[in-house]
Amino acid sequence: MASDASDPAGSSESLLLAIARDLGFKRPPLTLPKECLTEFVLPKGRATCGLVWMHGLGDDEEGWADMLEDNFRVPAACGSCKFVLPRAPRQPSSCNGGDVTTSWFDIADLPISRKSSAPYGCSLEEALSSCGRVHAAIDKLIAEGIPSERIMVGGFSQGGSMAMLSTLTYPKRLGGILVFSGICFFGDLLNKLAQAPHCKELQVFWGHGTRDEVLAADLQDEGVEALQAAGIKVTAKKYAVDHGPTERELKDALAFYVEHLKS
Repeated sequence: MASDASDPAGSSESLLLAIARDLGFKRPPLTLPKECLTEFVLPKGRATCGLVWMHGLGDDEEGWADMLEDNFRVPAACGSCKFVLPRAPRQPSSCNGGDVTTSWFDIADLPISRKSSAPYGCSLEEALSSCGRVHAAIDKLIAEGIPSERIMVGGFSQGGSMAMLSTLTYPKRLGGILVFSGICFFGDLLNKLAQAPHCKELQVFWGHGTRDEVLAADLQDEGVEALQAAGIKVTAKKYAVDHGPTERELKDALAFYVEHLKS
C-alpha cells in the first residue's frame, strides 16, 4: 500500500502492514471512530503534551478517564495535557468462554504466569491490528500540534501490552511508555522492533502488583529483562496489591511522565 511520507497516519499504517505481512498476518490495522474514544485537556488551554491510554480486557475507557482526571494532574510548568483514551474493539474472548467483549487481542486462558509458555496464548495478529487504533490516537495529537516526543502511551493489563507494542511499531519517536500490570508477550519480535532509530533512548515505566493473580508479578520480571536486553531502559516498581492500579502507582507514573517529557 502506497503512503505519503508526510502523512503520519499513512506511514504508521504502512509499517503495521509490512510487519503483519512479514509474519503472514492478514488483519488490517483498525481505525479510530469518533464514538470509540474519550478525550479531554487538563488544565484547560492549548495542549502542549499528550497521553494516550488503553483500558484492559472487558473494560472501557470511562473509568480510566475519571481516574486520570483525578490522579494524573500534569504540573502547570509542563503545560496543558491532552488525554486520548481509545476503546478496544468488541470481539470474541477465548479466556471468557468465547463471549464477545472489548478486547485488544485474544487471550487463550487466564491467569498467566512466567511458567506459562510464550506467547502466553496472546494473539499477536489481533494486537498488531489494534495498534492501528492506538496509532490513530497518536496521529490525532500530532495533528493538533503536539510534538511526538511530548506524547506518551500507556495502559493497564492488556492496555499495557498495547502501549508497548504500539509505541514500538509507531514510526516516530515518542516520549515514553507507561505500563500498569501488563505483559510483554511478543518477545520474538521485540529485538527487531527495538532496533528502529525512533526507538533509541526509549524509556518505560512498569508498575505491577505483587499479589496479582491474573497476570502474575513474575511476568513483570520477565518483561523487564526482555526490554532491557533489547536496549530499552525500564523503571520497574512493585506494589502490594492485586490486579489493579494504586494511588502510589499513579503518582510514580506521573513523576516519570513529567521527568521524561522533552522541553
